[in-house]
Amino acid sequence: MKIAVAQINPKVGDIEGNLARVKKFSLAAASAGAELTVFPELALTGYPPLDLLENEDFIKANLRALKKLASLKIKTAIVVGCADFNHSPKGKALRNCAALVAGGKILALRAKSLLPAYGVFDEARYFEPAAENLPVVFNGRKLGLTICEDIWAGTELLPKRLLYRNNPVETLCARKAEIIINISASPYYYGKTARRFAVLSGLAKKIKKPVIYANQTGANDELIFDGNSFALDAKGRLTAKARSFREDLILTDTGEKTARVEFDLPSKGAELGLALTLGIRDYFLKSGHSKAVLGLSGGIDSAVAAALAARALGPGNVEALLMPSAYTSARSVSDALALAGNLGIKSEILPIKNIYSAFLKTLGCARNKSVPLYMQNLQARARGTLLMARANITGALALVTGNKSEIAVGYCTLYGDTAGALALLADLVKEDVYAVARWLNSTGELIPLSIINRPPTAELKPGQKDSDDLPPYKILDRVIRLYIEQNKNPAAIAALSGLGKKTVIALLKRIESSEYKRKQLPTGLIVSEKSFCAGRKMPVTKTMDFISRHS
Repeated sequence: MKIAVAQINPKVGDIEGNLARVKKFSLAAASAGAELTVFPELALTGYPPLDLLENEDFIKANLRALKKLASLKIKTAIVVGCADFNHSPKGKALRNCAALVAGGKILALRAKSLLPAYGVFDEARYFEPAAENLPVVFNGRKLGLTICEDIWAGTELLPKRLLYRNNPVETLCARKAEIIINISASPYYYGKTARRFAVLSGLAKKIKKPVIYANQTGANDELIFDGNSFALDAKGRLTAKARSFREDLILTDTGEKTARVEFDLPSKGAELGLALTLGIRDYFLKSGHSKAVLGLSGGIDSAVAAALAARALGPGNVEALLMPSAYTSARSVSDALALAGNLGIKSEILPIKNIYSAFLKTLGCARNKSVPLYMQNLQARARGTLLMARANITGALALVTGNKSEIAVGYCTLYGDTAGALALLADLVKEDVYAVARWLNSTGELIPLSIINRPPTAELKPGQKDSDDLPPYKILDRVIRLYIEQNKNPAAIAALSGLGKKTVIALLKRIESSEYKRKQLPTGLIVSEKSFCAGRKMPVTKTMDFISRHS
C-alpha cells in the first residue's frame, strides 16, 4: 500500500486553517500516488487544545470540518486526528479520535486508548479512553489505527512503572492488523527523537509488521514538536523519514522493497538551536506578533537569545536595548554593540544610572559601596521597566533571557530580568547555552568570542562574578539534571556530582525555596524531559525537611 505521511504544523483553535492545510497536503499526496495519507493527532483542532475542548461549539466545529474534508473526495484516503463526542452515557464527554475518510464518507473513527496524565500531559482531564480498538479494513488490508501514547505501552519510552493495563498494539496484532499506523503529537525534548526511532524500530521487528509514525511539527505555547515522522518496514528498517522542525510530506510503499534510509540527527547545539528557533517563530506568528525587544548585556545568555530571535523573526524585527549602570564595564557595552552589528538588529543605549539614583533617593537609601541585594535588584527592575515600556511603545513582545541554571536557584530578579512575554532559554542549562552559541558560530563569528570566553557576571556590583554566589556551572548543571530531570536523592547526587552532601542539600533547598519565583515566570520553551516551564508541579508553601530527613 502506498502511504503518505503529512507532517503538518497546525494552529490550536484554527479549525478552518488546519482543514485547509490538511486539504493542501492531501492533494499533494494524491498527486504523488498515495492510496492513504496520514496526518497527526488532533490535527483539526491543533494540539494541545486544553480547555478549548470544554466548549461544545469548538467540538462541533471540528466535526463539521471532518465532514467537509470527507466531502472533498480527494483521490487519497485520509487518516486525521479530531475530537469527537463520547456517545456513551458513561465516562468523560469526549474522545480523542483518528478518523478514516475516503470516497466522500467517514469510514471509521477509532478513539485513543491510553491517555497520559504525567509530565506536560493531562488528557484524562478531557477524554474517555476507548473501550476497544478493532482493525479497520481499507483496500483489502487491515489497518491498526493508534494515537500517540497507544503505541508506547510496554516500551522504554514510558516511565519505568507500568502505567496501563492494556497494550493496544498487541490487541490489534492479535486481531490480525497488517499495518500499524500511529498519529501523534509528541512534544520534543532533547534525546527523544532518537529514542522514538529506536523503540518503534524494535517494535516493528517484534510484531513483524510495517509501522507508520506521523508526528506533528511546529510549536504551541511552551511545547515544541520536532516532526521527524517516519515509516518502518516489517524488519524495523527505515523506509522514509520526514525532516526535523518543519512541515514535510513523505511517501512509502509497504508492499515493495525500499532502499534503506539513514536516521541522521544534528549535534546537540544545532538540535536545540533549531528547536528554539521554531518555538520562537511559532509563538510570535500564532499569537499575532512579529516584533521582539530584549535587553542586551554583553553576556552569553542575552547574546544567544538575540541571535535566535533574529533567526526566527528576521533581524529587522528584533530590537536590543543596552542599559548600562555604573557597574557595567566598557567591554560589555562594546561586545553588545558588536553582537548587534553582526546580527543586523537595531540597538540603542539607555543608561539607567540616573533612574537608579532616583530610586535610591525616593526610598531614602544612601549609596552603599557593598551594593546589597536590594540595590542589585533595583538595577534589574529599572531595566525591566524600560524594556516593558519599549515593548508597549513599539507593539513588540519582550523576551526574557534567563537560563534554567539561574532559574533553578533563583538567581534572577522578579519584575526585573524576568519581565517579558517569552522565556526562550528557560529550559537550557548554562552548558547548553554555550552549545547553542557554538552552533550559531559554526559558519562564522556571529557571537563575539569575547562574550563566549568571558566568565559569566551579572555586573550589578563591582567585580561581581556568578561564581561568587554559585558553584561552577558545570557542577550546578549536573546537580539540576540529576535532581530535576532524573529525580535522584541527595546521596546519589553527591556521589555523581563530586560535591559534599551538605553542599548538595543546601543547593536543593535553594532550588525548592525559589519555587515562588518560577510560579511567576512567563511562558518558557521546553527542550528537556523535565522542565520548570510545565510538567513539574511543586507547591510553593512546603517544608524542606523532605530533602534532608531521609538522605
